[in-house]
Amino acid sequence: MISSIQCSVISSQKKRGPSTYLIFLIILSSATDFSFLKAAPETQPASKPVLSFFEKRAEGWHWYEDSTQCPVFSAQKKDKKNVSLSPIQQIENQRKGLETKLHAAIVEPTRQNIIAYILAQRSLMDQSQRFSEAWKRVVMTTPSLDETLVHPVDQNARHVYYDEQHKDLQARIKKLAQEYGLFFFFRKNCPYCHGFAPIAKRFSEKYGWSVLAISLDGGTLPEFPHAKRDNGISERLKVSHVPALIAFHPKTGKLIPLAYGMVSESEIEERVTILTQALTVKGEIK
Repeated sequence: MISSIQCSVISSQKKRGPSTYLIFLIILSSATDFSFLKAAPETQPASKPVLSFFEKRAEGWHWYEDSTQCPVFSAQKKDKKNVSLSPIQQIENQRKGLETKLHAAIVEPTRQNIIAYILAQRSLMDQSQRFSEAWKRVVMTTPSLDETLVHPVDQNARHVYYDEQHKDLQARIKKLAQEYGLFFFFRKNCPYCHGFAPIAKRFSEKYGWSVLAISLDGGTLPEFPHAKRDNGISERLKVSHVPALIAFHPKTGKLIPLAYGMVSESEIEERVTILTQALTVKGEIK
């Protein structure tokens, strides 16, 4: 659009001649176009030219300009976020996430919710499996941590283990028999005492243990025909149940109750192991 001032200038140029007038129109139209182009960036910025892949070859194959849209970069960012959490927080987040998916599947058992829970559970199981395998590798390569070397699980090895344990137990009981004597309390009219008497006699003979049989009612048993009548020792030792088998140290007066009631020989041996270990810890038995 030509302003009123431009019109007056044009009229004056017409009077100077056609050639001057024509040149002036060309200059005027050029000036108008340049002014329009100069004002364009202020109202509408020029768009960035689109380049082809070959023109942008310096960028290589990183066509994800926004890292949040790149699955690799997003995963790395997520991993860095998890690393910043403590192991306790990471496990707690996994637990809460699994519970959330489970509850969602229970409340709304849609296909999508159930699949989400199954996948989360499978991921947790895979993680547990990796931990278990890593645990085994460490134990296999570190003999001091291998519990099977102390308590074997192989059937053949267990036979050897139990044989060695039994030998150690027998040695311990024989050593105890050298320092302690046995009191065997019974009643003639007690059927359990009759059943336990052969066991007590066999146990004492096996380990070379001297036995003093004490009858609470004055009777005898076939295995112990020379039993002594109770002279109040049962009360002093607080024996309230028969049959009773008690180890007694004559010098120190220490007692080790080996059996109350009718038990097997192996049970007596097991009780000797447990009770002597406890007394060894306390320092009462060396």
